[in-house]
Amino acid sequence: MTALPFVLLTALRLALPDCTAYAPPAAPAVASLHPGMRLVPAGTFLMGRNRSVRPDETPQHLVCLDAFHLDETLVTTQQFAQFADDTGYKTTAEQLGYGMVSREGMKDWEWARVPGASWRQPFGAVVPPGFTPRADHPVTMVSFHDALAFCRHHGKRLPTEAEWEYAMRAGTTQTRYPWGESPVRPDGAYGLNHWQGRGHEHAESKDGWVYLSPVRAYPANAWGFFDPVGNVWQLTQDRFSDDTYRARARPRGVHAPQGPAQGDNVVSRGGSWWCSPSTCQGYGLFYRGKARPEAPFNNVGFRCAADVAASLQVKHH
Repeated sequence: MTALPFVLLTALRLALPDCTAYAPPAAPAVASLHPGMRLVPAGTFLMGRNRSVRPDETPQHLVCLDAFHLDETLVTTQQFAQFADDTGYKTTAEQLGYGMVSREGMKDWEWARVPGASWRQPFGAVVPPGFTPRADHPVTMVSFHDALAFCRHHGKRLPTEAEWEYAMRAGTTQTRYPWGESPVRPDGAYGLNHWQGRGHEHAESKDGWVYLSPVRAYPANAWGFFDPVGNVWQLTQDRFSDDTYRARARPRGVHAPQGPAQGDNVVSRGGSWWCSPSTCQGYGLFYRGKARPEAPFNNVGFRCAADVAASLQVKHH
């Protein structure tokens, strides 16, 4: 009687999926069945790092993923406007009557609760100098709940944290950015939209922008994904925990990992236009941001993912 549980446990361990059958992807992503999405090939990558001042980024561990689809760009204000018009959806900020706003002239880490701020006017009624709303800006002032509603309406979902990083790394890199360790690309131009300046009271705007940039303003990564870092934080479907990486690291790798079942915050990745070297330093491919699911900020957006099978169903229907 005592041997049976042991046998079952051993069999279960042997049956657990690992990454031995996967290899690094051999080809970049291609267009998918969903317009505006790209097919991300199955493969493996190293997630996290072994040495960091932020323990939640450790340890480095092998992850393998099946193929999936991902939006080429962040969801734009134009796309979200169409969704809102079609469904009558009211965002968290619209229901609350305010959104959390940052802007030039504020102190580092300062935020203001601005009445009337929403995805329609992410800074509130008073538009700051240096910002001109555009249809191809990433939508902001959307909460995790809003992002889920948009993706589900289109037969999609939010990406897991692992899927997001895998696609943004686009192959072989273990660097802070898809192109290297500097925010400046090898061609001498800035590769992302983030804050330059000693503080947030004045923007130096060496990258060309004070606030949001259009979703195709910078070159895409090697797999065709725009804004892999910077511009806005990108929401994922995973709940945040400080020990996520430590809890799931396995010698043979971990297959399709997801965050813990519960948690007060959700994971956001990639950093934003408000991130600077003197504050969050979150613009990059290691930093794990977090946000309350109900919180609307003017530097947070998202892109959608889809399972391969789900994409086929949407296409045929």
